[in-house]
Amino acid sequence: MIVTKIERQKRNSHRVNLFIDGEFAFGIHDEVLLRSGIRKGDRLSEESLRKIRESEELSLARNRALKFLAARLRTEAEVRADLIEKEFHPETADRVVLEFRELRLLDDERYARAFVHDARMRRALGRILLRHEMLRKGVPQSIVQEVLAVSALPEEEEAVAFKAASKLLVRYRTSRKSLPPKRQASGTAQFLARRGFDWQTIAAVMKRLFREEES
Repeated sequence: MIVTKIERQKRNSHRVNLFIDGEFAFGIHDEVLLRSGIRKGDRLSEESLRKIRESEELSLARNRALKFLAARLRTEAEVRADLIEKEFHPETADRVVLEFRELRLLDDERYARAFVHDARMRRALGRILLRHEMLRKGVPQSIVQEVLAVSALPEEEEAVAFKAASKLLVRYRTSRKSLPPKRQASGTAQFLARRGFDWQTIAAVMKRLFREEES
């Protein structure tokens, strides 16, 4: 098999079309062309073509992953899933994830710390819901536990829950639809539970909140 023509693509100046034995074979990025050292007139084996195709798929996968990461931080699992969804070979996806991890473009621990911080900046969330969401995003359980142990301490958990519950209670009290105290209490406890706070935290907040109300 002989390379009969290497032609620059009109729509993408960073890619070329490779022609083998007078027929179009496939397109490749400039970096793949330079790395392979292919020139017009070169004779290629099936093995050489296979390696070029693999290099091209890896280049495309890297570019796709960079584009996917441009919007926000992602987990390794999210990047791998996106590449496979885009029909890249699983081995290619694993290789890209490994490369990006070594380059610190992917860091599940950094992602988890940022997730907890950003989530709590937007609204009050408890450890249960934070853990669930991080696991759903593919963060390893060991990292989730480590980050929560530092970023969601029990005393901080209670403070976050108390602040959110206090705001809710104010809304209850100022609402046109009057709710009896028991309904206010049960509604506040259910609200905290939905936000992912454990029962120990909820109980402490309810005692403190309504004790202050009574006083």
